[in-house]
Amino acid sequence: MMTNLPYDYFLSADDKLVEFLERQGEECIKEIEQSNTINRENGYKLLGILIVGIGSSFLLLTQNNQPFFMSLGIGVFMLYWAACAIYLVTGVLSVQVRALLNSAPADLYTKLYKSLDHEHYEELASRGFTADRNPVSVIRRIRLANLHNTAEELCEVNERIRTRLDRARIATILTPICALAITTVGYLFF
Repeated sequence: MMTNLPYDYFLSADDKLVEFLERQGEECIKEIEQSNTINRENGYKLLGILIVGIGSSFLLLTQNNQPFFMSLGIGVFMLYWAACAIYLVTGVLSVQVRALLNSAPADLYTKLYKSLDHEHYEELASRGFTADRNPVSVIRRIRLANLHNTAEELCEVNERIRTRLDRARIATILTPICALAITTVGYLFF
């Protein structure tokens, strides 16, 4: 993908191409948002498992009278899963600001577009604009660059969510191994 397209990138596109690109851009953004939603739902499921595991470990740690090495292992398990839960909440599930797929009418039809005249259209024509000389034709082409930039931003968010969710999953899976190692060391040396 190209990064931060200039606003005039799509000025030379004809109306059929603009219509096609608008559909593609909107569908692309919806698919990325759907992927982000699924990843966050998986994050919430993992968080639920972590909370149950942390609570159970805490209960086991405080209610039973185990040998020290077992308490040490359970304590490490509980703290490590708590760290995983914190990472998951702050890195995957936190609310993030993102660009919108659609814009408010006043944000689209600004004073600039209201004041387009012959000179403006001549300047746009020098950049490749060949469509009907009306604000809608210009707005649609400028909006395509915004759609592209929104899709690119959402892809970056998607990659960040996926990476952090994978890290949280791996850390969650490694927790029992770490707890077992600490328990074994505690058993051997304490």
